[in-house]
Amino acid sequence: MLIFSKKYSSWSLERILRHVAYWTFWWLFYTVVNAGIWDNGSYRPWFLFELHILPLKLSITYFTIYYLFPKYAKDKTYITFFLWVIGLVMLGGFVFRAIEFYFVSEYVFSSEVYLKKLDKTKFFSLNIVYKSLDLLFVVSLVLLIKFVQRQVEQERKTKSLITQKLETELNYLKHQLQPHFLFNTLNNLYGLIITKDENAGEIVLKLSEILNYMLYESNDKEIPLEKELASLSNYIELEKLRYGDELSIEYGVKGSPQNRKIAPLILISFVENAFKHGPSDELVNSWINIQVDIEKDSLHFVVENSIDEERLMENKKNPRVVSGIGLSNVEKRLELIYGENFDLKITQEDTYRVELTINNHELSHSR
Repeated sequence: MLIFSKKYSSWSLERILRHVAYWTFWWLFYTVVNAGIWDNGSYRPWFLFELHILPLKLSITYFTIYYLFPKYAKDKTYITFFLWVIGLVMLGGFVFRAIEFYFVSEYVFSSEVYLKKLDKTKFFSLNIVYKSLDLLFVVSLVLLIKFVQRQVEQERKTKSLITQKLETELNYLKHQLQPHFLFNTLNNLYGLIITKDENAGEIVLKLSEILNYMLYESNDKEIPLEKELASLSNYIELEKLRYGDELSIEYGVKGSPQNRKIAPLILISFVENAFKHGPSDELVNSWINIQVDIEKDSLHFVVENSIDEERLMENKKNPRVVSGIGLSNVEKRLELIYGENFDLKITQEDTYRVELTINNHELSHSR
């Protein structure tokens, strides 16, 4: 597989040696095969014969893979490309025959078996077709390698674009922590400091941990589940400070998060959305319920919040108000990272409910 994944930007010594080795192999291969079939093991004339034909094979092959293939593969005009290749090897078949007929037979070979087979009375014969097929075989092998290399490179570029997309969306999610959340938290913190409340220091610590997690600890594709849950817990505690006893908040974790991993900023995005769109203005009978269930090979996460009647009617008219662009991006990240190994259900009736299940992928035990 190294030959397919290796990429060169210039003609380095290693690259030249690989090409020399490749053509040396075919030179010796045809020498041995032809000598065994036509000349009872007389290798010298066939060695010279293949040496005379080698420049023709090199010219057609390199013209095909370094000029024709890049030109037509770029626009995916493969039919035109293959017509060019067929025409080129047919022309090469005539040149091949001419070298054999007018030069090699006169100055290289003395074998009666070969000269009888050559039939010097006719230049145009099926021999031209055989020579064309010979050239097509050699060109096709190199072309196959080039084609696979191109596919590998395309896959590499696609993966790189996906990675960049993930990083961009992750950076977007990092900045999704709403300004009003920070503003209200700092206002509440200021009030605690003025009244010399003993909880002020803890609030500063929790806010610091959230910001540190979002800015510095969530840069990897996957992070320890414990960190995601710790940040989630800190976020909930700060929201409790903001709403006080007016909003009923339940949060529970079942199972052990140790030695588990998850994509960062997934769970907290759904919770942040629940706080943003869930509580009514009056906070009467408003509630948010958050549950995390960690099983052997899966994680089940549920966020459910109440919706007041006025907002419920508004959301039915415009569901995007609730789902938001942020959650759409989270869903795209889930698709890119977990493929088919996750299930996301978002339902809205009398309540708004997000249910996420992640199976057998990043949640496997870390090693």
